[in-house]
Amino acid sequence: MVRAAAPYFLDQLLALPPAPPAPGPSATPSTQAIFTVLFDRQLREKVGPAAYQQATGVLRQYYRAVELCRQCQLPAAQAQLHQADAQLAQLPAAVRDFVTLFHLSAWGNYYYQAHDAPRGIALLRQGLGLSAALERQGYALIYRRIEQLLNIGALYARQQRHARAHALLRSTLTFVHAGRAEGLLLDDWNAADLQRVRAYQEHTLDETFARLATQNMALLAHPAYGDDYHYAFFFRDLLHQLHPDTYNRTILHNWLYVKASYYQQGPAAFLENTLTFVGDAEIAPEYGIFKANLLAQASHHLRQAGESPARLAPLRARAATLLDRKGRPVQLAA
Repeated sequence: MVRAAAPYFLDQLLALPPAPPAPGPSATPSTQAIFTVLFDRQLREKVGPAAYQQATGVLRQYYRAVELCRQCQLPAAQAQLHQADAQLAQLPAAVRDFVTLFHLSAWGNYYYQAHDAPRGIALLRQGLGLSAALERQGYALIYRRIEQLLNIGALYARQQRHARAHALLRSTLTFVHAGRAEGLLLDDWNAADLQRVRAYQEHTLDETFARLATQNMALLAHPAYGDDYHYAFFFRDLLHQLHPDTYNRTILHNWLYVKASYYQQGPAAFLENTLTFVGDAEIAPEYGIFKANLLAQASHHLRQAGESPARLAPLRARAATLLDRKGRPVQLAA
């Protein structure tokens, strides 16, 4: 049935207007940038200008190490981390725990890139506990704790421990959108802290859903954790649980509706709904990962039905005009 609907779907996809141009890299502030501003202000207020200047100097060293990790320059990153650690040891006690949080995250990132997941997970779990302790001192670090959970999940996935990674991601999604804290590796979670600044909560929700969309694309053809599994484990329940009471939640809810329509209404309805979502120019460009995810799902099911890669070129071409949450062009599998 899915292949019978393919000609119309592919023709209509080609007829869609071009995707709107994405904003420049500074047009939409990243979640990390927003949180950095928040941390910056809190640190300055709590420790005073002198200690603040010392601490931020070391933080910049850790940020530099993370950038080197992302560029796969691991020897340089390791040298940078050791340099930052030496400066961390000289900081006043008032700021040492705060900066240690970034020390743990930076080393966790290093071990992720170095394919040493056990050491990375141990450091990030230590960071969760330290974040909770700092929150009790008045720092608003719960948003960063969500990021730590996502990074731990990524390390589980790198170990091919998919069941554990998926359980953690589902628990994280439930906490971020509904405030229910179960299965989050430690007990000290307060939904009121997460919900205190709605804009930060919604940024965190978007990032967490984007992680789910990216994971789903990577595993579409996995024999155990493919699309059927993702529907049963994530999408079916999220569709009923997520209330579309904000702009971004409406987009996410509509995306979930399209995802579920393959299973609830059939392939033809799914392809029609995908055209509607992908062609919706009112959806902001930073949500391109969700459009790309639907194109990847369509491509997967059409390939399963026997369509050739050449026939599916329009899907890849459309996806190439979309950006992920970090502003990078999305690539679909061949």
